[in-house]
Amino acid sequence: MTIIFLIVTRFRLLYNDWRGYLISGFALVWIANIYMNVYSRVRLDIKRERAEIAATEQNLNSSNS
Repeated sequence: MTIIFLIVTRFRLLYNDWRGYLISGFALVWIANIYMNVYSRVRLDIKRERAEIAATEQNLNSSNS
């Protein structure tokens, strides 16, 4: 997918020859990994917060009964 993206957009980084494609390919994959890592961390934080809220609500409901 990265190679197709680089060919279609003709994106090169630092150099105007094949080395620019090589560097931009590694940079693109690196940035994509960073975004995926941030996304997974946010999802885990949201899931943890929902679990904490559910536990708090359950404690409140059991104490009111």
